[in-house]
Amino acid sequence: MNRSAWRAFQKCKEGFVEELRVRLGNESDGPEGRLVCVESDGHQFLLFTDRTDLAAELVGLIYRYRWQIELFFKWIKCILGCRHWMAESREGVTIQIYCALIASVLLVLWTGRKPTKQQWEALQFYWMGWATLSELEKALSSQKKK
Repeated sequence: MNRSAWRAFQKCKEGFVEELRVRLGNESDGPEGRLVCVESDGHQFLLFTDRTDLAAELVGLIYRYRWQIELFFKWIKCILGCRHWMAESREGVTIQIYCALIASVLLVLWTGRKPTKQQWEALQFYWMGWATLSELEKALSSQKKK
């Protein structure tokens, strides 16, 4: 972190909210942009952007929405156990996400709990044709709340 970025970081920690033009890295050919200090929920964040046409508040809002998208995909990949895409096309991934969401909601309604990794794997095996419907029902019913 070069001197101007460090100065912005220190001011952000002290409660000053500002933006500063900086060059990342120690080399003269590093990327140049704005370092925007944004405060949210008592925390300060330094955001780097090359968008000079946007207000600092809008940059903060864009990063906040982007973070929500990141959390959604973390949920899809970790909580549902959906670590690998079964399709490579846009439509195939869309269908897989819809299936994951619908299956998750139905499992919560049926079992009264969050879906387990075993339930999700059983669904994936069924969708790929590697498990029969009776095997799927057996795997799903073993986790049902009594």
